[in-house]
Amino acid sequence: MKFLLAVDGSRYTRRMLTYIVSNELLFRPHYEYVLFHVPPKADKGLDTAASATVLDESSLFLETQGFTPLRMLRQGTPAAELVRAANQLQSNMIVMGCRGLSALETAVMGSVTTEVLASSHVPVLVIR
Repeated sequence: MKFLLAVDGSRYTRRMLTYIVSNELLFRPHYEYVLFHVPPKADKGLDTAASATVLDESSLFLETQGFTPLRMLRQGTPAAELVRAANQLQSNMIVMGCRGLSALETAVMGSVTTEVLASSHVPVLVIR
């Protein structure tokens, strides 16, 4: 099994990672896990230090629980890049945290989760 884990350094990412390490029926340490991060667009380009920190923190958490994750960093639109990576890596599932926006907030601002759910060809597990 290969899982693509969307991480952004938020508390929703930490909640998702905690769910993974605590759910022994679905997630086993010997499966393949890819931490995937698309940094927010910055006016001055990619902030590699901040992106590395997001990936480092997530990776360290999983490693202390016996998991050995791979890491992937991409630039672009988060939802599109996540779906593209899932297809390229032939992932069995995308796992992501969700902020839980209201319907109005989602309609006005959009939602990466909503976009991924609408366009992914692999199952998506959303942890709230």
